[in-house]
Amino acid sequence: MNYLYSYRHNLTQLLEEINLQKPSIKIPTFVTHDLVDTYQICRLIDDFIFEYFQENRTTDTDIADNSDQKIDDALDEFQSKVVEKILKEKQDFKNISLKKKKGFKNIFEFAQCENLYLSNKYVNLISESLGHTLEEIASISSQVFVPEKILNFKIKGVDLVVFNQGIIKYTQLKTKKDTLTGSQSDRSINELKIHPNSVFAAALDMGNSWTISKTKAKENNIELLAGQAFWSMLDLDYETILNKLKMTVRKIEKELYQV
Repeated sequence: MNYLYSYRHNLTQLLEEINLQKPSIKIPTFVTHDLVDTYQICRLIDDFIFEYFQENRTTDTDIADNSDQKIDDALDEFQSKVVEKILKEKQDFKNISLKKKKGFKNIFEFAQCENLYLSNKYVNLISESLGHTLEEIASISSQVFVPEKILNFKIKGVDLVVFNQGIIKYTQLKTKKDTLTGSQSDRSINELKIHPNSVFAAALDMGNSWTISKTKAKENNIELLAGQAFWSMLDLDYETILNKLKMTVRKIEKELYQV
């Protein structure tokens, strides 16, 4: 096999070489049909990712010093984008209210109660944007490899790869512990169990309990990590992130209801 890491500066060639080598990877029986391609790609890039960490852990010496500022930058961008989207929702509601309508989605729209009508939209919009922001903050760590950023393609079921104590861990990151439905839980298990080492992580240690099956996760050697346990693996301080996020959400609320 050709040494894939030698193609790190030419992603087109790298992808071509991966496609050439995929047939050489044998598929275990526990890998479902929809994950065969993912399994082959990941087993080919395992060594690539390991070499990446060996090289970049020695050159990325300023990460620790700059992490605090980078967290602030990520949260500032989160706040800016969220407020922009919220203001658009508010304006859309005002435009709808000016039109004569025969049908209404609910009593709040009929009564022209802007805050009540838009409240769920606000929460969903903020929560969705927050998930992406937490991934951005995680990627600050020199312990993290983001396939979409570095290889320019996404790995099914994997948001980031963590290098922890010499082990590569394919990781699926959610905002909190209780984000999955039953069918989503099974899908996450199937997506993660194809890797020798994997993690299902909740960035915030909130929610009553895990909605992913803890029994199935244990049976398939999938670590469940939430809050401090996750961020410490990345050498980032959970309490700092949590407090900064709290202040950002407060700023969004203040800006939202003062406009």
